[in-house]
Amino acid sequence: MNCNNGFNSRKEKCDKDLANCVFCFGPTGPTGATGATGPTGPRGPMGFPGNPGPIGPTGPTGPSGGPTGPTGNSDSAACFCVDQMRNIIQQIITLYPNDNLIIAMESGNNVSGRPGSLLPGPNNNPNSGLFELINNQGNPEEAVSICRIASITVTSSTYNNAITYLPAPSPLPTDCGANCEAAIRSYIPAGTQSVYINAGGQTVAQGDVLRSEYGMVVIVSNNNSNPAFVSLCKAEIINKN
Repeated sequence: MNCNNGFNSRKEKCDKDLANCVFCFGPTGPTGATGATGPTGPRGPMGFPGNPGPIGPTGPTGPSGGPTGPTGNSDSAACFCVDQMRNIIQQIITLYPNDNLIIAMESGNNVSGRPGSLLPGPNNNPNSGLFELINNQGNPEEAVSICRIASITVTSSTYNNAITYLPAPSPLPTDCGANCEAAIRSYIPAGTQSVYINAGGQTVAQGDVLRSEYGMVVIVSNNNSNPAFVSLCKAEIINKN
């Protein structure tokens, strides 16, 4: 094939006849140098997650924690008032076995009789909940809930100095009942005269404050007679002259 066809050179022919230029070139020349890298194209879509790898072995068990701390004080002031009243009843049974008692309840009811026993027994049971009275013949009468006793008065007798009291709990209760109990003790400390304490709509004790203990005050008449052991958790109205 004659590639000149009247043209002075192949280049001239290709410039004039682009359609047939491919047939007029000679053999392919050597590959030119690689051009500069073009700009990075846009990021393609994210591929599917691969399969999870195998679960590794379980690590060793960590060391045990420190020792268990001491048990906190869960008793309220009201519970301690009951404990103090039970403590006094245990001693009344021993010290005043033949004396008549008047027990004022928080409801305003009263019962009377001689000291019998604590139930469930024995009398030194720290979990007893009832105080049973007996009549002059020694027969059981009413049993009253220690939790509901406002005061116990020993009639026609005097205060026995052998009586002991439970110490204040440690740590001290901090509930609302504890605030009220502490306020009453502060209001009528030992030595306060002419005190009247009302509970359940009645006067449960009147006289002078002989003892002021946590959860209880002892009110006596002249010459420490007719001692009344009053639960400070049941006292409602306190008058003093």
